[in-house]
Amino acid sequence: MKITFKTPTGKSAHLEVSRLNPFILTGGSSGRIRKVAEFLERPEVFIGERGHVIVNGLYNGLKISAISTGMGPSSIMIVLPEVIEAVEDDFTVILRLGTAGSLQPYVRRGHIHIPTSCVRDEGATTAVIGSEYPATASIELIPLLLRACERNGYVLGENLWVGPVHTKDDLYFRERPNFSPRRAELREKLNSFVEIGVISSEMEFSAYCILRDYYERYLDKRIFVGCVLMIVSDFYEEGLIDTCGVESSKVDYELIKIGLETFTLFNSVKNGESIDMGDIYRELFSLHPRSRYYSKKRDL
Repeated sequence: MKITFKTPTGKSAHLEVSRLNPFILTGGSSGRIRKVAEFLERPEVFIGERGHVIVNGLYNGLKISAISTGMGPSSIMIVLPEVIEAVEDDFTVILRLGTAGSLQPYVRRGHIHIPTSCVRDEGATTAVIGSEYPATASIELIPLLLRACERNGYVLGENLWVGPVHTKDDLYFRERPNFSPRRAELREKLNSFVEIGVISSEMEFSAYCILRDYYERYLDKRIFVGCVLMIVSDFYEEGLIDTCGVESSKVDYELIKIGLETFTLFNSVKNGESIDMGDIYRELFSLHPRSRYYSKKRDL
C-alpha cells in the first residue's frame, strides 16, 4: 500500500522523484547532502522546487541516494514516506546523519551517539500509533554502525556512545526549558530523561522508526533504519545552547564517511561475507556502569 501524493507525471509530490536507490543517506541540512556527491562516482544532483536536495551515484559499486529532509518530525513524516515508496528494491537501508545536544555530562561536543531507541517527545508520529508504542532503531544495524565509527577513529566508551535518544518537535524550549513560561513542567520532564540515562537530544529519528514499522506491514521488503549523531553542544542544566566553535563542514564529512562505511559493511553481510564482529560485542559487554562515567567526569 502506498499513501503518498503523486504528480501527473507519476513523481512524488514533494521530492519530485520517481525512483531512489536502496542505500539512502538523509540529513536535515541540504549542505550536508550536497557534500555526499563528493564521495560518489558519477554523482547526479537534483534540487526540487521545495528545496530538497537529492543526490544519486555509486560508492564502491553500491547504488546510493542522499536526500535532505528538512527539520523536525513533521517534515520527516511527509518526506520519508516518499523516500520509502520510491525504492523498488527488496530492501532499503536508511541512515539519518544528524546532530544532537548532549544530555549527559560525560558525552561531549565532538562525540558520536548511535541511538538504539527514542523517547517520543513529539506529536507527529502519534498520528500513526500512540506514544506507548516504542520507537527502536533496526537492531541489525547497531553493530555495523559501531564498527563503522571505530574505523573512523571513535572509541566506544570514550567518544562513542550507544543508547536511547530524546526526539523532540521543538528545539529551543524543550532542550533548554528555562526559556519557557512552562519551565517547571518542561524542566522536570527533561530531567527525568537525563536521570534515566538518555544520551542526547535530536529532532527526527522517532519518525524513521515508526514509519519503518508501518511500511513493513504493507510492503514486501525489509526496511532498516539507523542514525548517526554528532554531538554539537555539551550538557548544561541551564543557559544557552552553545554550539560556538563547531566546524559544520568537518561534522558533515565525518557523518558521511561513517554512513558510507556502514553501507559497505551491510552489503558485505548481505552477500554472505564473513565479518568478525566479536570485538564489538566484547566492547559492549565491557562498558562501565553509567555511574562510573559520572564519577570519571567529576574527577576531571
